[in-house]
Amino acid sequence: MLEEISSQVISFLKREYDKSVYKQLMDSFFVKLNLKEIPKIDWVSLPERIVSPYVFVVVFLVFLGFSDHAVSFVGTLGIVLGIAGFILGIQFKHLKRPKISGKFFYPLLIVFGVCVAGMLVDWSLFLKVSMVPMVLLFLTGKHTKELFFIVFLGSLAVLYKGFWGVALPFAFISLIFLATTVKGSLFDENLKVFAFTFVVVGVFFWGLDVLLFGGFPLLTPEARGSLDVTFTMLSHLLPIGCVMVVVVTKNRTASVLMVLVSVVLMGLLGYRTQVVLVLLASCFAGFLMKVITGTEAALALTGTGAVGLILTSLRDIILQTRVGIVEAIQARISLTLDVYDMMANVGGVFGYTKGQVYVAALPYFARLMPGYAYSPRWYIAEMVGMDVSATSTVLGPLAVDFGLVGVFVGMLLLGYLLGRLYERKKPLGVSLYCVVLAYSLIGIETGIVDLEVILIFFLAFLYVLTFE
Repeated sequence: MLEEISSQVISFLKREYDKSVYKQLMDSFFVKLNLKEIPKIDWVSLPERIVSPYVFVVVFLVFLGFSDHAVSFVGTLGIVLGIAGFILGIQFKHLKRPKISGKFFYPLLIVFGVCVAGMLVDWSLFLKVSMVPMVLLFLTGKHTKELFFIVFLGSLAVLYKGFWGVALPFAFISLIFLATTVKGSLFDENLKVFAFTFVVVGVFFWGLDVLLFGGFPLLTPEARGSLDVTFTMLSHLLPIGCVMVVVVTKNRTASVLMVLVSVVLMGLLGYRTQVVLVLLASCFAGFLMKVITGTEAALALTGTGAVGLILTSLRDIILQTRVGIVEAIQARISLTLDVYDMMANVGGVFGYTKGQVYVAALPYFARLMPGYAYSPRWYIAEMVGMDVSATSTVLGPLAVDFGLVGVFVGMLLLGYLLGRLYERKKPLGVSLYCVVLAYSLIGIETGIVDLEVILIFFLAFLYVLTFE
């Protein structure tokens, strides 16, 4: 019944969309991007596996090599476990879901109901206990869509009442289980819609952000903190839309044009991360979709590094610092590893802050953090006694929140996500893979702690769980 209703709703929405002005605008947008191709530069060919998930390990090791500071035993163990977990996660891409007999469905459903009722007495205890029958119910494979749709709606009702700690685990887990019942082609077929929507929304909120700021933040980086957080986050949809446009159009000229527009707009906001994201992800997408050659990919990656150095140099000139670029990069990497080392020692085996660093990514909760810790990086800075936001590598937040165990599991999930996306050769799969890989490479130094990045990773994770 639920499947029939959802099918009718989707059909209705599709009919209305086909008649809408929005679709006409989208079609016109992509028609105008059908431009005359610019000539190719093809001096050398590169294998596709050069942008496989293993490039993350290579870049991570190179990053570690730039530091001239020693790392403690616990910090070193965390790095080894993180890399091992990542590689193991890639190998799990073909892992099949275990199953248990369907005859246990109703007994497990009763146990699950008792656990949910028990939360009225001791929500902390029974919340953890209820996860066991919930997972086992999923493994029976019976009534998955109906059961977890009800659980998801119930969790939203509880969330509306303000009980975040109870509702969020059920909401996230039920979404993960529901994703396995959805056909991936439903999203693959609408990549053009996603691309156009992301570009339009990104440009619109970029304009609002600049108008409210009263200028371009690149020229006054010390005042960048006054940007509207929500508008800035929504403007960051533009780079993702740009990557999707590259995949959809497969047009060299249109791809270059979109990348240039995205780089200029994101650069004027003063966020080097988004500029590097556009260049990296678009380069990966163009290479995988055969839009650019191996020679052009190599040149583009070299140019990405040069742009990063130029932006760093420009910021240093504006702030009138007297440190050379190479020395500044080495000092920053060394400081980042020092902060990670402290986080690893504080977190120990099972963690210290128990998820608070990632919770700080939510603006509402971040305001409740001590001192000026209104973001994950500021929260870490508060712990290490710094008066500026601190980066601690991709492993730092995992280490202090969940310990060495969390480092291994978190990196295993990241490896699994990239491995599964790399195997998805559909256009949407390629788009998400390029964005996630680019964010992962950037996150080697900055960490994967920004709210929009976490949401993108979670949505990509849901996508890889859908069946083809």
